Amino acid sequence: MNDIKFGTQIFYSQNYDFVRKKVKITSQENWDAIWLPDHLSTLPGSSTEDFLSLWPMFGSIAELAKGMTFGSAVTEPHRYHPAVLAQLATSVNHITGGNFILGIGAGEGMNLKAYNIPYDHAITKMRECIALMKMYWKKGTRVTFDGKFYQSKKAYLLPQPLQELPVWVAGNSPKTRILTAELAEGWLPFSTFFDVYKAGKEEIVDILKKEGRDIDKFTFGEYQRIYMEEDEKKINQYVMGAKLQLALSPRDLKTLGYWRDEFDQLYIEATGYNPNEMSILVIDRYEIPKFDMNKLSIILDQIPESKVRENILVGSKEEIIKKIQKFVDLGVQHYVLEIINGASSKNAPFTYWDVSRLISDDVIPLFKNS
Repeated sequence: MNDIKFGTQIFYSQNYDFVRKKVKITSQENWDAIWLPDHLSTLPGSSTEDFLSLWPMFGSIAELAKGMTFGSAVTEPHRYHPAVLAQLATSVNHITGGNFILGIGAGEGMNLKAYNIPYDHAITKMRECIALMKMYWKKGTRVTFDGKFYQSKKAYLLPQPLQELPVWVAGNSPKTRILTAELAEGWLPFSTFFDVYKAGKEEIVDILKKEGRDIDKFTFGEYQRIYMEEDEKKINQYVMGAKLQLALSPRDLKTLGYWRDEFDQLYIEATGYNPNEMSILVIDRYEIPKFDMNKLSIILDQIPESKVRENILVGSKEEIIKKIQKFVDLGVQHYVLEIINGASSKNAPFTYWDVSRLISDDVIPLFKNS
């Protein structure tokens, strides 16, 4: 068995004392990496709606957890010029002794639309952003770049990273997976079903081979929320919530075979969006409550709750271990887990802290070489 890496995503970033406490405990557990989100806002129903900036926090938590790997899960190209983002990433690279992964995606509407931040041509911008950052990191001096959205003329950006600064792309669409295989060092999709992950990975492997890239130097990641629980009522509630979230992923429903031609018009009537264009990039937090759930339920009713439960990290420790093993069998090399369990004692025996310890002590060692 290959040595699988496990990272914890500290999503509760509105309270720095909480972040610091979690980082200190994580550094004493068996986790390999600590990841932070880059949000201004989030979608309704999320665990938190308040966010501190990840960039200054990396500077402090790296001192609390020396030797660990750190990553952004994920940033995007719209709020930062490539030179600024490259410098931020280089700074964290130096602070962490070279142990930093820049996770980047095409962007999320909740961080952009309400703030009037342009997000047009997102894939092209991300492609140019990654290409230009790599030029800054590799050359450092006299960097010239003439893209459609970003330009650079004999620019300097020093110091350079201590060592290679890997870029992982949160590629959940066909276009972002192409970009991932052509430019990135890793893939970090969000909560995909087994069949969806398998299909996406095969796409990336095919492109890596066509590009002549070394697959052994590419990392296949997976970002998933995890809810460890044995109370069936609570589990069923979580599964229903996960099923509702599939309404934002019509591409996945098509891949899984749960889509009929007549759903196209129904989806447009329910959301105002063409299902082929729907993504987390185009919707804002205020739009979801306006969706016609009665019409969406006609689509979602095609999906058995059992199918949803089979594919998400929910249930007992034993159930979750089996699901992680299935993803590992598909080629996942680095898991980024966002623990959903509440931190207060009322969630015992499965508080945030309990679940973190159980994963550290009873799950992670199963996937490490002796």
